[in-house]
Amino acid sequence: MPDIPARIEFLKKIHLFRGLNDDHLSSVAEQMSEQYYDERDTVFVQGDAANSLDFVYQGRVSVTRTVNGRPLKLGVLIQGDYFGEQGLVTGRPRSATVTAEKGTLLLIVPREQFKQLMRRFSDLRSNFEIMIASRKLAGQRRYKWIADNEYIYFIARKHSVLLYRSLTPPALVMLPILVLIGLAFLWTSSTLALIGAFSFVLNLGWAVWNYIDWGNDYYIVTNQRVIWLEKVVALYDSRTEANLNSILSVSVETDQVGRVLGYGTVVVRTFTGQIRMEYIRSAKQAGAMIEEYWMRTKEAVRQSEQEGIKQAIRAKLGVASKKAAVPAPAPAPAAKKPEKKSVNLRAIWRDAFKMRIEEGGTVTYRKHVFVLFRQTWIQIVVFLLVFSAPFLWSIFLGLPPLWLVAVLVLVFVIDLGSWIYEYVDWSNDVYQVTAEQIIDINRKPFGAEDRKAAPLENILSSEYKRQGILGMLLNFGTVFIMVGGAQFNFQDVADPPTVQQDVVRRQQVRIQKKREAESAGERERLAEWLAMYHRTVEEIQREQNQSSAENPE
Repeated sequence: MPDIPARIEFLKKIHLFRGLNDDHLSSVAEQMSEQYYDERDTVFVQGDAANSLDFVYQGRVSVTRTVNGRPLKLGVLIQGDYFGEQGLVTGRPRSATVTAEKGTLLLIVPREQFKQLMRRFSDLRSNFEIMIASRKLAGQRRYKWIADNEYIYFIARKHSVLLYRSLTPPALVMLPILVLIGLAFLWTSSTLALIGAFSFVLNLGWAVWNYIDWGNDYYIVTNQRVIWLEKVVALYDSRTEANLNSILSVSVETDQVGRVLGYGTVVVRTFTGQIRMEYIRSAKQAGAMIEEYWMRTKEAVRQSEQEGIKQAIRAKLGVASKKAAVPAPAPAPAAKKPEKKSVNLRAIWRDAFKMRIEEGGTVTYRKHVFVLFRQTWIQIVVFLLVFSAPFLWSIFLGLPPLWLVAVLVLVFVIDLGSWIYEYVDWSNDVYQVTAEQIIDINRKPFGAEDRKAAPLENILSSEYKRQGILGMLLNFGTVFIMVGGAQFNFQDVADPPTVQQDVVRRQQVRIQKKREAESAGERERLAEWLAMYHRTVEEIQREQNQSSAENPE
């Protein structure tokens, strides 16, 4: 069980206690009790009275919430995470059910001790207020692109001072509008009343638009990445993100006004640039939080590598592992010989205008069909004119002459050929994501092919943008993927958020597999060296013992 110094070292790594010295941390550690849980033990149930704040010292717990009679998994909390603070602050019952896994040890702060700590340490109270606001906002938002094993640790809008600043111009404009409406009633002028009413509605719409625009921007930190969501109503939509393991540094920038009003900018620097979280309330606490999760990711990788090295050495020395052996996976079924496929015209037509095709583990994206329409609208207009001309001629002038029919047939053939060329050109420009790489293919009909490819593990960051009213309404845009010093642009793809998420998820799987393979190779080499050292030492000892036996003094 952890003693007071061990607890202090544990608390130092948690952003909630940033700003507290060792004496303060010692006071917090002394207030904690310990509770050990076995597999599937329930810590508390949704609806129970909130009577403690719990920290995961070792192991992990699962958090679920029952909504409309159905359990909804909110996430998994691991070492360094905490839960139960909202109920203590708000006085409400537990909002979720927490279940522990085997070997979980919690450090618990009871309600009364928690209240004493909050009254005693102002920094601690401020940190808790930020986290409670963040988790409340996270509970209100649901993002489809958040993976099942991904948990939102922090989410925030820009500081309300930015909202007030954007609402100030509409408020100032509203004063003369109200004066105009008052004069209209005083002079009984319908013209002034109409102008005043129109101006009032227009100005109110401006204020509402500014409020919605302020509320659409979010900064999010999960257990895997840092994300910046930016949206301008009906004009622009973007998501910029970076994996936690690609972060180089985290810093906080504030000015005099920001220090007074309590906001600042958190700068997350990555290999390809930076993500600026501007106008964040309590930026120092937010920066400390991001830094904690970044360091936690690095520590988890280090511990995993150490455990792997230990197990590899034990295996080389023929010492059984203390952990239960993991059963070998079932053998994969024998691969079937590929069947000869017949031409399926229905399938060809079905896939002719598809913008996302997944086959054999490869996802292929075409540009949005609107791009095809934009390239061929002239051919479509000519096609309509060719087919309508004979009918119009018949209505007004009688049967069309043969020369007109011949001309229309010739125009139709040329127009159809032109449309087919544009369709093939549209169909040939594809973007692909395989299990190992991303591919950008640009091929002209009867012309050259330009093909770029890059390994998934070399992706440093990605973002998407939807611009303009058509981009928002038709849901298409560009996904920007930074690979080293180069940039891949998946232009005009349909549903760019999903495309970006496809790339990110496959990248994570690829990185994990490659990391496991590299770690396994390094462990094998290190274990081989240590085993050889161990055998050499034993051999030397045997030689020395044999020599001593042959030459006794």
